[in-house]
Amino acid sequence: MIDQDVNIIQGYPKLIDFGTAKVVADRTYSKMGTPQYMAPEIIQGKGYGTTADYWSLGIILYEFITGNVPFGDIEDPMKIYEKTINNEITFPSNVQNPALEFNRLLLNINPKLRNRGSAENLLKHAWFDGFEWVLYR
Repeated sequence: MIDQDVNIIQGYPKLIDFGTAKVVADRTYSKMGTPQYMAPEIIQGKGYGTTADYWSLGIILYEFITGNVPFGDIEDPMKIYEKTINNEITFPSNVQNPALEFNRLLLNINPKLRNRGSAENLLKHAWFDGFEWVLYR
């Protein structure tokens, strides 16, 4: 719904397709997902936690910023996995804003660095300056 007086979009996003979702207390070793969105630690079978979700969010944000997934039209999953593991993601040089720096953070090859130590710390990134978060627990 768009408020015509102030041009603010209001509403709630809807997330769907949780068919393979699971609650993870520490680590899991399931290896499933769309190759373009899988974190390196999933591909390598090292076990992973919630920081793999930050990677996937980073791929989605990359797609929003550039209009493409990082590895383009590659259809061969093995080639995608190789590029992911080798961290062959390049960022557009013509985009210079906090969103791109936030995206680099999410797509860090080191899972421990993707969320700056916690989700709360991640939400303090400069890209979100002036945004009021309402956190539910």
